[in-house]
Amino acid sequence: MKRLSIAILALLGYLTVDAQTKKYTNHNEFSVITYGPAFLESGFGLHTLHGVQLHENIALGLNTGVDRYPVNNEGSKWFLPLSAKVNYVEFPDRKRSFFAGLDLGYSFAFLNKNLVESNLKYEYQGGLLVNPQLGWRFKFKNSAKYWFLATGYRYQHYSRKDTYTRPSASLPDTSIGYGTTQMDKKYDLHRFTLQVGFGF
Repeated sequence: MKRLSIAILALLGYLTVDAQTKKYTNHNEFSVITYGPAFLESGFGLHTLHGVQLHENIALGLNTGVDRYPVNNEGSKWFLPLSAKVNYVEFPDRKRSFFAGLDLGYSFAFLNKNLVESNLKYEYQGGLLVNPQLGWRFKFKNSAKYWFLATGYRYQHYSRKDTYTRPSASLPDTSIGYGTTQMDKKYDLHRFTLQVGFGF
């Protein structure tokens, strides 16, 4: 994960320098994040991309925003994603065109409230984010601006570190023993997404 963070920072430096010679591009979207087409227990995402047009068909940039996921028996979890994103548009000069996108990055979990009680503590940690998508882009007449519809798959990993302290023999679970016990719970979220947005 450290290598991924370094790669994202390197991309940020590259985009800062390259934006002086290449065209700036912006891409904003609202996502419905759900288990499937039934839209039960749906979450959502708000994202914005800032990048450069590497080629008339290809844009590269940094994507960030906020995501809310429903998790079975865990309530809702919130993340702040930071990812590298590439968008490919098949026919950029046409009014309507197929496009494909891919996000690869890391989501931070500090938006979730950590639990601290007398003998129990929960701490959330973020993880890997992957989000491929396919869709259609529609250009406004005589303008570089466009709007789009897309669908995709979103993978989000995160973990929760549980620290349990058993200070007394009066506590019921004698199998744990005295002192402090830590346990890492890992979560892998696989979601279906629908996106609508605009850009230029």
